[in-house]
Amino acid sequence: MKSKNIFRFIFFMLFIFFFALYVTQAFGYYEYNNRKTNIMTEESVKKFENDVKEGKNITASDYIKKDNDYNNKLSKFGLKLSNIVGDVFDGVMGFLFYEVDRTVNS
Repeated sequence: MKSKNIFRFIFFMLFIFFFALYVTQAFGYYEYNNRKTNIMTEESVKKFENDVKEGKNITASDYIKKDNDYNNKLSKFGLKLSNIVGDVFDGVMGFLFYEVDRTVNS
């Protein structure tokens, strides 16, 4: 009976992970971030070209996007938790595939 519950739990967790990835893809999260970065680059290129035409002094740091530092205790905790969940997920998937391989090949 316990193995049936473990199987259900693993299946449920895999479904949740799949659903979360599907939703982020469906709502265009990755494409939005890529597009936003592309727009920032295009604006920097236009600014650079404008400054060259005007004969201004050009410094590379004027055209590089400055990243803001949003680190705080909560974000650091979230990152650590995310890394732990990823490591556990990798371990569980490795174990599952090892057991399936062992079962199939024996």
